Amino acid sequence: MSEILSLKNAAVVVTGATGFIGSHLIDYLVGYGCTIHALVRETSDQRWLNKSDQVKIHVVDLEQSSPISCLEKADYLFHCAGLTKAKTRDDYFCGNVYSCEVLYERCVAIGGNLKAIVHLSSLAAAGPSTHGEAVQEKNPCKPVTYYGESKLAGEKIALKYSSLLPIVIIRPPVVYGPREENFFVYLKTLSQGWNIKIGTTRRELSLVYVTDIVRAMVRAAVCYPKNEKIYYVTDGEHYIWNDISDSAMKILNVRAKTLFIPEVLLRFLSSISEVLAWFGPKPALFDRQRVIDICQTSWIASPKSFFESHKFQPKYNLVKGLKETIDWGKKNNWL
Repeated sequence: MSEILSLKNAAVVVTGATGFIGSHLIDYLVGYGCTIHALVRETSDQRWLNKSDQVKIHVVDLEQSSPISCLEKADYLFHCAGLTKAKTRDDYFCGNVYSCEVLYERCVAIGGNLKAIVHLSSLAAAGPSTHGEAVQEKNPCKPVTYYGESKLAGEKIALKYSSLLPIVIIRPPVVYGPREENFFVYLKTLSQGWNIKIGTTRRELSLVYVTDIVRAMVRAAVCYPKNEKIYYVTDGEHYIWNDISDSAMKILNVRAKTLFIPEVLLRFLSSISEVLAWFGPKPALFDRQRVIDICQTSWIASPKSFFESHKFQPKYNLVKGLKETIDWGKKNNWL
């Protein structure tokens, strides 16, 4: 598309550059000839960070008020940084709210050079949907976890600055693809012959493949909206967990035995995991907050508004996305 050509030789700042989505975004931008300023923490694992000469690495702590010089000549900013796991509610708010305030205050201070800022949020900010009904942008937000509350609070910071800065907010559902470790835990369990399900309740969800969410974020930047500030982006379909497990088992060429885990047992196990993690440096991979998310019956959203306003269509359905993910996992010894 002609608008994408505006990326040619653009200067782009990406926060959360070493993360799952941020690293894929940088790969995509490198392909368009952008100069990318990747903001990383001193402790960030840079194994997925593109090694191109187009990528300039800046060690920055977004929770500190030190200047970020690369913002001064940037054309676009993609704010992908944030916490998906934390020990306390305060930790989530520090990583997902306070850092937004500091970042956007810096953007205001440098003036009006930025053409667009894409603030990556989450469906968790809105909370679960009513069973069988996809949530829309106009619906009230009712987050059910600390993570969701912090992402919604981060959105409110972005909207506060949207009168001064060209900010658009993207809310994806579950994003999957190469490099996403949690999803590969599930795929590996399937490949070993076990199809784990939580309770017997029918659960539905929206998904989006990482390449498509990256494309959508870039589309939102180069076609900055004049009116709406918040959009859902999914692959356009709704799924139940059987759709995912059945498709994955077919691609993996395995037959897995179904193992039902009662919700009460899941809560008990998460409590133990949380207590054990409390004595270590990192938060639990699986805790009571994660269980709240898992036990919801519906996480579906409508991408209609974004698709129509930005003339956007995903390139990946579930089967194509899973095939590419699984092929990558096998090639990289993750499966």
